[in-house]
Amino acid sequence: MACEPQMDPGGATSPLPTSSPGWSTLPAGSPPRWGQELHSGQVLSVLRVDNTCAPISFELGAAEEQLQAWGIQLPADQYRSLAESALLEPQVRRYIIYNSRPMRLAFAVVFYVVVWANIYSTSQMFALGNHWAAVLLVTLAAVSLTLTLVLVFERHQRKANTNTDLRLAAANRALLRHRVLLGVTDTVEGCQSVIQLWFVYFDLENCVQFLSDHIQEMKTNQESLLRSRLSQLCVVIETGVNPAMAEGPEDLEDAPLLPRGETSPQEKPVLQTELHQLVPEAEPQEMARQLLAVFGGYYIRLLVTCQLPQSVETRHMDSPRIPCPCQLIEAHVLGPGCCPFLNR
Repeated sequence: MACEPQMDPGGATSPLPTSSPGWSTLPAGSPPRWGQELHSGQVLSVLRVDNTCAPISFELGAAEEQLQAWGIQLPADQYRSLAESALLEPQVRRYIIYNSRPMRLAFAVVFYVVVWANIYSTSQMFALGNHWAAVLLVTLAAVSLTLTLVLVFERHQRKANTNTDLRLAAANRALLRHRVLLGVTDTVEGCQSVIQLWFVYFDLENCVQFLSDHIQEMKTNQESLLRSRLSQLCVVIETGVNPAMAEGPEDLEDAPLLPRGETSPQEKPVLQTELHQLVPEAEPQEMARQLLAVFGGYYIRLLVTCQLPQSVETRHMDSPRIPCPCQLIEAHVLGPGCCPFLNR
């Protein structure tokens, strides 16, 4: 895994939240010194909010002030509502809490105790000889089943992280032109679930140009592979449909002119499921920007948690061991074969 402390322009490693050891962020409120420049992958600000309290909101104004000190003016009307609606909706917060590590650990402990008690009580109905041998067998069986449950939780957690990352795609699309990418991580402090929103500087023009050329080349020489890879980048959207419009009358003359005043309280709304393509067919440059927006949150989460793969050489990063976003997309999104790395 490629990860090294990102030094601030002053030369000292800045403090970082406890959830991401080894990575640093700029000191809060410290203005840039003369001649200092930003580098791609540099953490500009981290906003933290307690996910167990309601209602909650990010103090985006504080982050905007820090970014303004570096000459970065973010359009509040373009990204604020997108970021907050993507992460702070009640169902999203519950989703993050239920998929957190402490919650999974609690479920595993309860599951182990219940399984052990049930297997032990069942074993007492049969003569298994030595009591300690029976207890050992029961313990081994309970541990095996609990480990299986933990593996299932781990696989589900990877999908949960990807779903949360994708919710930032719209906000990152609005911030691409301002050379800022957003990422989200969750951690636990004491008994509190904490959501962290990361603001990271990235100049993605070179990545856009490289991906545009790569997509154009694939359209010319590997169009079937490109279509196959992009067809996998879709999300399921459920929309409510009027039951009368969904079924449709067999004869228009028999359709009522006015809606019925009586509605059954037990009548459930009709949901229509649609597949939404995350990267639709367009010009290569437009598709490149959309790919960076879709996988921007995913890349930032791996960057700040030190889960990016090591790279022999990098294209557009200052560190020689950290791949840039276009390298990650080229190898693990547009590349041939299965991509288990995207399940992190």
